[in-house]
Amino acid sequence: MYKKLSIFLMLLVLSLGLAQAQNEVSYEGVDPSGQTVVYWHQYSDDSTQANTMSALIDEFNSTNEYGITVEAIHQGSYGPIEDLMNTAILSGELPNLVAGYANAVAGWANEGVVVDINLLLNSPEWGIPAEEQQNLNFDLLDVNQLDFPPFHGMRVAWANQNSLNVFYTNLDIVEALGFERRAPQTLAEFEEISCAAGASDMYQGYPLDTGTSHFESFVAAHGGAIFDKDAGEYIFGSDEVVATMEMFTRMLDNNCAYLFAERYQNTGDFSVGITPFAAGSSAGIPFITWDAAAAEMTDEWIITAFPGAESVGPTLQLFVPSQAILTATAEAEVATWLFVKFLAGADAQLAWSGATGYFSIRNDIEVTADDFTEPRMPFERFLEVQGILQDESLSVYSSPGLPSYSAVRGIVPNVIAEVVNGDSEAAAALDELNGEAAELHDDLDS
Repeated sequence: MYKKLSIFLMLLVLSLGLAQAQNEVSYEGVDPSGQTVVYWHQYSDDSTQANTMSALIDEFNSTNEYGITVEAIHQGSYGPIEDLMNTAILSGELPNLVAGYANAVAGWANEGVVVDINLLLNSPEWGIPAEEQQNLNFDLLDVNQLDFPPFHGMRVAWANQNSLNVFYTNLDIVEALGFERRAPQTLAEFEEISCAAGASDMYQGYPLDTGTSHFESFVAAHGGAIFDKDAGEYIFGSDEVVATMEMFTRMLDNNCAYLFAERYQNTGDFSVGITPFAAGSSAGIPFITWDAAAAEMTDEWIITAFPGAESVGPTLQLFVPSQAILTATAEAEVATWLFVKFLAGADAQLAWSGATGYFSIRNDIEVTADDFTEPRMPFERFLEVQGILQDESLSVYSSPGLPSYSAVRGIVPNVIAEVVNGDSEAAAALDELNGEAAELHDDLDS
């Protein structure tokens, strides 16, 4: 009993210490002049994203009044960046700014190396004034504000962009199968059309992605989530999660869906007219466009939110890649924030969206065809997805910003594989998954 009490008190002290340490920081009167900001990013060399970011960095370096210099280093995708961060935390040789999703950054914050951006955002001297903050989309930005212990409202990162997990429909195939020429409105319609495609001689059913994001999108379409924020627990045993797994299994058993081996094969098959539906990140729209053109596929296809259950309506999962400011001297932290603040500005956001096709964190900019400086994302497709975001009936979902989510996310595809391969019943496998997730939650999120 004494041992348990000691552990509890230690965790309580750590929790209170994190909150207290953040609240005691003051940036007023700090001089960031001459600082060098080391920025670890995920944008591949010579990509549109990397080239656009490089141009923005050059602009910031040449125009900021404090002589701050940003040095950008491509460190691979998010997985390798997490590995490098774990090493950097141990060595103490941290960058100043690093790319990451909220769940990964929350784990680094637990190690005490992440700055609460709220303190900079609301700083009288360095922050963004309240009237200007009204132009920012806090529905997106607040994905990184963690309201559970030990963070107590800490804003662990700042989004520079967002993308969406969207649903693609080939209207020509849907009509050829005898259905109304439109995207499915409900999950029942989606399954019915997919089954008709699987039973036809010309097409295949739905290309079923066993990845966690895809699974979560369909859980949301059933009206559920994998984590209950109010109860503070994973809920893989919920009716909506079980229904999603049962739908996957049923569709595969009835030849309404098929599994694929190669990455992005689902949208690849869609782009050549093999299947009526696919799902994927809006960032993949250019690749579907290019592949369809290369295959001379002239069918009409549209982008929508995911069809939902009867009582749910259309649903959409947001992806909010972000940047965390890491602990250093107050001067370096302010310098890093000034670069982040620059990227959040209207001109930088317009340049970023126009070149990359990612969607802005601002509400006050309107991207036009003239702003599309590189032919990566077709402008009409950009508008198509933007229209989805403006649908007031839309239900928006985002993954839990928990340190445990990275580990849980790694388990989910294996469980899906067990169930769809017939090695385990859905309810039993998800109940076991829920137990593993609860243990990870207790170990990593306290």
